Amino acid sequence: MLDFSPINARNIDRVCRAYRYCDYRISDYSLGMKLMWKTYLHPEVAFTNGCMVVRNHFKGAVRFDYPVPCEEGSDLPGALREIEHYCMEKYIPLIFYAVPPEHLGELVFRYRCVRTESSVFDDEYIYQSEDLSLFRGKHYAGQRNHIHQFQNACPGAVWKVLTPEDRPRLRRFFERFSYNSPKKGREAASELKRATDLLMKKNLSWACAGYMEYEGEIIAVSLGEICGDTMILHIEKALHEYEGVYPATVQAFAACFCKGVRFINREEDTGDEGLRRSKVQYRPKFMQRKYDVYVRTELAAWDRIPTISTERLTLSALHEGDRAEYNRLCLDDERNRYWGYDYRSDCPEPDEDYFLEVTRQDFQSRTAVNWGIRAGGRLLGEVLLYDFDYHGGAQVGIRLLGGKEGQGFAGEALAAVLHQGLYGLGLSVIYAKCYRENTRSSKLLSGHMQKVGEDDTFIYFESRI
Repeated sequence: MLDFSPINARNIDRVCRAYRYCDYRISDYSLGMKLMWKTYLHPEVAFTNGCMVVRNHFKGAVRFDYPVPCEEGSDLPGALREIEHYCMEKYIPLIFYAVPPEHLGELVFRYRCVRTESSVFDDEYIYQSEDLSLFRGKHYAGQRNHIHQFQNACPGAVWKVLTPEDRPRLRRFFERFSYNSPKKGREAASELKRATDLLMKKNLSWACAGYMEYEGEIIAVSLGEICGDTMILHIEKALHEYEGVYPATVQAFAACFCKGVRFINREEDTGDEGLRRSKVQYRPKFMQRKYDVYVRTELAAWDRIPTISTERLTLSALHEGDRAEYNRLCLDDERNRYWGYDYRSDCPEPDEDYFLEVTRQDFQSRTAVNWGIRAGGRLLGEVLLYDFDYHGGAQVGIRLLGGKEGQGFAGEALAAVLHQGLYGLGLSVIYAKCYRENTRSSKLLSGHMQKVGEDDTFIYFESRI
C-alpha cells in the first residue's frame, strides 16, 4: 500500500525533481504551491510505479492529485491502481483534485461512476513568456506607458535576484505592503503570511525569486518556479504608491528568469474583480482549466440500505437495537479468527458505539454496505459488500453469531446478497476469499460461487452475471 509522508528534508529533492519536469501547466503541481499552502492542503507524497502520488486533505476529505511521472518508463495506470487500492483499504472516497484537462478523459473512461466539477474562478491565466518579457505590439501599449511612468518617477530603480542577505529588507517590505483590492480581512492576512513565510525560507534553490529595489529598499517582489515548459508564478506583490511598479516587475521577472520557458502561469483570480481585470489586461494566451473528479462506487445509486427478504430471513440495515448483539459479534475473537480484519489495528479500545458507527460511516461514504441478518426480528449475524474496486467489482463477507451455524442461514443470506449486488446494484463481479483451513467457509462459498484460484493462504471465489 502507498506509504505517504509530509514533504521534508528527506524527500524534498525528489519532489522538486518530479515537479521540475511536470508538464501539466497547473500551479497545484508545483513545490511552491505545496509549501505555501501546506497548512491548508496538508500535502503528503508517496512514490510508486515511477510516479509521485500526492495526497491532500482539505474541506473534510482526502483528495489526490493526478499522478506525476518522475522516472523514465513511469506507469500512470499502475499509480492509479495503487490510489484505488489505498482508498479501498482505508474506506475513503476516491477524489482527484485539480486534474489537468488532457487527463480528464482517461479518468472518465476508466471509471464506471464518475462526476466532474470545474469553476471559472479556478481557471489559471497562461501567458506567452516572450509577451511578458517584451510587451511588444499595440496590445501592450498600456503596460509600456506604465513602465515609462515608473522609470521616470523612480529613475534609480533596479531589478535584482533575491538572496538570503535580503531577508531584513524583505521583511520591511511586507510590513509596508497592503492590498489595494477587495481582498481584506482574515483571507488577505492569511495569504500574505503564507507568501511571507515562503519567501523567508532559507532554502529557495528550487525557486526563481527577485525584487525591484529603489533607494535601497525593496518595493516589489516576485517568486516563481519552472515546471516543464511553464513558469508558475506563486508570488507577485508590490507597493502601490509606486505607479507602474507592477508591469515593470512583471517584465523584469520574465526577462530575468523565463528565457527558454514557453509559458508563464499567473494562477487564478479566485473571483477577485481587481485581479481579474489586471490579469486580463496582460492578455493571456489561454485559460488553463482544471477539474475535480469524484469517483463513486455503485452504492451511490442507493439513498438508503434496501431491505432484502428471503424465505426465512430479513436482511436490513443495522440499527440501535442491534448494538449489544452486534458488539458481541465484532468482539468475539474466536468467531472472528478467520474474518481477516482485527479491529484493534484501528481502535484498540472501542466504546459501545464504535462498531455501529463504523457501518454508518462506511455507507455514508458509499465505500461499504452492511446488512444485519435477521430471523423473527433477532440478529443472527451480518453480510456485507465492501472493497468496491471502481470497475464493477466488490467483495462479499459474512459472519454469524455463535450457535447460529448449521441451519443454512449463511447460505441463504449469501445467495440473496449476491443476487442483489449483481442484479440490483449492477455489479459485474463479486469476489470472496477464505483461509485454506476455514473448511466451513470454503464449503459455503463453493455452494454459491465459482472457485477461481488459491495460494498458500487463501482460496478465491467469484460470482458473475
